[in-house]
Amino acid sequence: MKRFFATLAITLAPTVAVACPQDLTGTWKSDREASVAFARGNAKLEPRTEEFLAALLGHMTLSFDDGELHIAMPDVEVPIAGERTMFAGFEEHKPYEILFCSRFAVVWSAKRPFGTELAATTFNFIDDDTFWIYAGGTDPAVPDLHTREYFRRVR
Repeated sequence: MKRFFATLAITLAPTVAVACPQDLTGTWKSDREASVAFARGNAKLEPRTEEFLAALLGHMTLSFDDGELHIAMPDVEVPIAGERTMFAGFEEHKPYEILFCSRFAVVWSAKRPFGTELAATTFNFIDDDTFWIYAGGTDPAVPDLHTREYFRRVR
């Protein structure tokens, strides 16, 4: 009888839903101050790249609600080659799926910005209302800056 219950428990365990200890619901805003401080203290960036990032960071918001992600980035004036230039903002709505969740990280999947290919993103949590994402990757079209962008929950 013990063996029966042990087998039943092992068989049913994977089907039992486990609640995610981190809740993405709400609106998260890029934290310019924390992101730039990390870059200055840890990344080896050229001064012009650091200036560009300092102007760009702190504007994007990510809103998660009922399986949908809303990304909003306003138009922002940034320095490029010594000239102030408008960085075109964007807005996007798309479904997302949580692939992994722990107290310290959430890995989720959604289509790449304005694309059809899926990509996974890892949020590394500092506390319930603060996470960072690695600003880099393996895409040769995107520079790997070896830095982080921090986000704070604002709603």
